[in-house]
Amino acid sequence: MRGIWPRAARALAAASVALATFASRTAAADDVDLIPQGVLDAPPVPPSVEPRVDASPPRSSVRARLFLEDGLTLSSAPQHVPVPYPATLARDWQNRSSFDASAQWQPWKPITFTLSDRLNVFEQDRQAIVSANTIRNDLREASVAWEPASNMYLEAGRINVRNGAALGYNPTDFFKTRTLVGQASLDPSVIRQNRLGTLMVREQTIWSGGSASVAFAPKVADPSPINGGEPVGVDPHFAATNASNRVLCTLNLDLLDLSPQLLGYFELHRSKIGANISRTFGDAVVVYAEWASGLEANLAARANAFGRATQDLPANAPTVPPTATSSLFRNDVATGFSWTIATRLTLDLEYHFHQAAFTRADWQNWFNLGSALNAPARLTNALWYVRGYANDQQEPMTQQQVFVRASWPRAFVTELELTAFAFVDLLDASALTQLSANYYLSDAWTASAYLSANLGQARSERGSLPQRANVIFQVTRYL
Repeated sequence: MRGIWPRAARALAAASVALATFASRTAAADDVDLIPQGVLDAPPVPPSVEPRVDASPPRSSVRARLFLEDGLTLSSAPQHVPVPYPATLARDWQNRSSFDASAQWQPWKPITFTLSDRLNVFEQDRQAIVSANTIRNDLREASVAWEPASNMYLEAGRINVRNGAALGYNPTDFFKTRTLVGQASLDPSVIRQNRLGTLMVREQTIWSGGSASVAFAPKVADPSPINGGEPVGVDPHFAATNASNRVLCTLNLDLLDLSPQLLGYFELHRSKIGANISRTFGDAVVVYAEWASGLEANLAARANAFGRATQDLPANAPTVPPTATSSLFRNDVATGFSWTIATRLTLDLEYHFHQAAFTRADWQNWFNLGSALNAPARLTNALWYVRGYANDQQEPMTQQQVFVRASWPRAFVTELELTAFAFVDLLDASALTQLSANYYLSDAWTASAYLSANLGQARSERGSLPQRANVIFQVTRYL
């Protein structure tokens, strides 16, 4: 199987270059995040499959979606990299079997209950059949919504609040941190929908010209380690999503066809303000921009401080790579446009700027420290920890990148959907790419394949990863 990887990588690179000439966005910014939220977390369903509607007494309605899924991941053989990769994090294969359930129940008009959950069983190389990492339950949402008056909503529980006009990176999606769950696709639009919610209370008011909301997410546990292993059984992971007190205020307006959204996010040592704006041109083009700014330390300083606080790193460990630890006002920007052409092919192009991330000098320091002769394992592990922290927070690792994506439903035949995307680091030209195909065999069965690759020179962001490519085969059975 190893012989296929160079050819696959070359093919994937060629596809990425072709995509880089195009751009799009499948939709504008979310206009009004109506409460109660619908069942949004499940992966795409074949066009002919609708959520099951169960018989219920008058004035009561139930919507539910259930499916079984199995995904097998095969990775290319690890290659030598400049900074030694922690052996405990590498794997040759993994199998995930999941039972996914999403439901919404409205026993009477003012009250709506929402539940979204996934139970996973993992098997992988170098792991015992029964271990702390075998079973994970992802409670994505569990909430109750009340409409005390027309167009006024109160909601409490674990809720997924999503903000942002962009597709590949959302600076104003403040509740995305530490919400990742196991899934086959690396597509940010899929990750955004299938993730852990946050325990909170939220109030929202809607009027003809816009809406406003206030959400409070309390601290219920100290932050959990990134490398501490998964809690056994059905732990709700509140130590990840509710490890600090947070408040989010939003204002959506219908103004001059721009759909502006203003946000204020308040968290100790990391408060921010943000804005989203979008504009449609005709029926095929959407242009949008997203911005956030606030006082915070840079990515490396925050990662090291978090590691020491959670005991992932020794309490007296120095900050690596060396960097200033002071907090400054830093900006995050995502801007781009979407183009949908007559064949339903949607093309996206975005530019991302994350001021707190690595500069060219930071990358040089990272590689020089980790590749030095006789560099101790504790140093190389700490360097990789910074990158793990960025992934956990869903932040770009590098200051500037481009995101390109193409999505083609009903490609060639009605039952086939093709998607391709690439993140391209503008500092070193390395890229993360993925090609995916979903074939709807029937109303009940879907077969999927995902091929991803990390492309670039050895001393680059993506080229420094030990596993250049992996392929995932997935089968989904809707119930």
